[in-house]
Amino acid sequence: MDLAIIYELRANDVSEEHIELIMNRVKNRLTEENIDKELVKLGYPKIFTVDYDEYDNYDFDDDYSPSHKGNYEEID
Repeated sequence: MDLAIIYELRANDVSEEHIELIMNRVKNRLTEENIDKELVKLGYPKIFTVDYDEYDNYDFDDDYSPSHKGNYEEID
């Protein structure tokens, strides 16, 4: 078994029962994608992979500018 994978699963609050189940299911095809598929089937979020298509749903504004730029009163 890959101890680093088990450590990550434990660190992300996956139950010991589910860790054992996942590792048994993917033992002959141990990849990050397969582990995440099993996590999702059990109701957990993905841990090892990122679905970049989901980021298309967000509108990021890279042109951030403060609304009160330089509008300060001088105090005598």
